[in-house]
Amino acid sequence: MSGFNTAFIEKTKEFVGGFIGENFSEKICYHNIDHTLEVVEASEVIGRHCKLTDRDLEIVIIAAWFHDTGYFLGCENHEEASSNIAKQYLQNENIDPSYIHQVVNCILSTKLPQKPRTILEQIICDADLVHLASDQFLEKSKLLLHELKLQNRGMSDKMWLILSKEFIETHKYHTQYGKNVLFPGLKNNLSLLNSKILEIEE
Repeated sequence: MSGFNTAFIEKTKEFVGGFIGENFSEKICYHNIDHTLEVVEASEVIGRHCKLTDRDLEIVIIAAWFHDTGYFLGCENHEEASSNIAKQYLQNENIDPSYIHQVVNCILSTKLPQKPRTILEQIICDADLVHLASDQFLEKSKLLLHELKLQNRGMSDKMWLILSKEFIETHKYHTQYGKNVLFPGLKNNLSLLNSKILEIEE
């Protein structure tokens, strides 16, 4: 495939939406279609900022659509499951192997700790954690904690705030967009977390 195929993006959007709908679970309240849409949109914004070719931008967006589909089959190793779902879909669409390989690698690169090797992987990694720099960070963080609690993997609110603080303190965005545009928001949210922790300790 060459160029930016809007029709194929739409077809993929419908496929993933259908997959998530068929495997819907109330226990998945963070890694849901809303998060997927956020990552897709961020991938396109960052990808365009990085001046990707049409083909590379399409690869990143397709990977973003699939990146958490495996979560609906189980939270453990969901990146591998997601990459397998994407691979099967793309093979059924007769997409060339090099394209599929890049999509798979983009999805796998989102596994924590992130270790992206290419600009495409860097873009989807930054997009997947764009919420760390968002004005809605605290709300999204509470939603993620709620999801963990529903899956019996939860913890106290204070411990969650402390772990979130430690994660943000060590997190580094990979792209220039992430470093220049997202990082200031991340720093603001780190300050908010510090304030929340102090409130609990007082």
